[in-house]
Amino acid sequence: MIRTILHQLWNQRRQNGWIFLELLVVSFFLWTVIDPIYVLLANRAIDRGYNPEGLYVVNIGMYDETNGNFNPGMASDSMNLVAYRRIVRIVREQPEVDSWTISANQSFPNSNSWSGTQLFADTASLHKGEGYVHAQWYNFITLDGSNLLRTYGMKDARTGGDIQLPEQTQGKVFLSERLARLLFGTVDVVGKKVYEDDEPSEVVGVFRDFKHRDYEQPYPLIVRMYDDIYGSPYMAWMYPFVIRLKPGVDESAFKQRFQQEVGPQLSVGNFYFDSLKKFSALSEAYAMQSGVTNKLRLQYALTGFALLCIFLGMVGTFWIRSNARREEIGVMRSMGASQRCIVRQFLIEAWLLLTLAFILVIPLLLYHAQANGLYAVEMNRYFVPNPAYGQNRFGFHFMVVLIISYLILLLIALIGTYIPVRRAARTLPADALRDE
Repeated sequence: MIRTILHQLWNQRRQNGWIFLELLVVSFFLWTVIDPIYVLLANRAIDRGYNPEGLYVVNIGMYDETNGNFNPGMASDSMNLVAYRRIVRIVREQPEVDSWTISANQSFPNSNSWSGTQLFADTASLHKGEGYVHAQWYNFITLDGSNLLRTYGMKDARTGGDIQLPEQTQGKVFLSERLARLLFGTVDVVGKKVYEDDEPSEVVGVFRDFKHRDYEQPYPLIVRMYDDIYGSPYMAWMYPFVIRLKPGVDESAFKQRFQQEVGPQLSVGNFYFDSLKKFSALSEAYAMQSGVTNKLRLQYALTGFALLCIFLGMVGTFWIRSNARREEIGVMRSMGASQRCIVRQFLIEAWLLLTLAFILVIPLLLYHAQANGLYAVEMNRYFVPNPAYGQNRFGFHFMVVLIISYLILLLIALIGTYIPVRRAARTLPADALRDE
């Protein structure tokens, strides 16, 4: 059958020529459309490194001089500190709260704030200014049992269990798995020192890689701990806190009770209760405010539109090609060919035509990828892609997009061929010939 099909394609080379050219163009275009979608979906599939389930953010506001509720007698830094600590005790002592943390304002997934630093593994590289690793940093206050890593659900890189804080936290840090490997080549780094501006910090743990933004890859991250909090007119903005509910807690009932009963108790000094929001909802709101969400939606919409156009165009092309050969199908049926045999022959023809065109366009795609680079989500200029992720390896990335593009085109071609050919093959030979 293959020899007959090849002979048929050659005899109809003029009729198939324009379809072949269309396949070449569409194959190239589809690859460029699939490339960014593959990267975005692959990045999103990476484990976030934290668990947002059961997490809530208690938002506290603060009155200023322009507000009628402002209390000048409670406006000093020391009184702000006293009032804030009282709020903290009220929140953490709620029976539904399993763990909680006071985090810095930039230490929140998808937040618009982003802080980075340069870290060195030894003093020699520090003084030479070479061999540093650029890392993002989070920090939190360890006051009254505050634990950012446990509250966020960050896990130990080696054991996969919860991360415990040391008794003494000042001058000690936690590293992400990626940061530990870049600095020391291993995750077994507890007790080692990292240096920043001649200031050493002791590593007391390594956690699994953490994604600050959902659409990006994990950035090397260092988590610092501070054992005290300082009074400031900006405390409500500087020191938000997050709570994790105990397993089995009715979140709807908790939220209602908190807002009605606990919220009024948080109006202390010049502080007031603003809102209680789900951790995931606030994270999504931050992403929306940054404009990233709309950019991604536009990317997905344009890709969807391009795929729809390709689908309609390709299906139409193969549909017309198959309908134009109804007379040939009638002759084949009159000579005893079964419906299944006819459908199989036309499907193989479509497959061969598409495959040949796709093979010929591969060198052009490879040149394009090498000359212009594969798609990558823009990140900090210091970012070093992790080769453990397939989208960061050129060969793997290129082949995955190539295979996906080929399978999409193949599916479209087979659909555009199967339906009209099957319909024509079911027609009686005399009717098919009379229609022609």
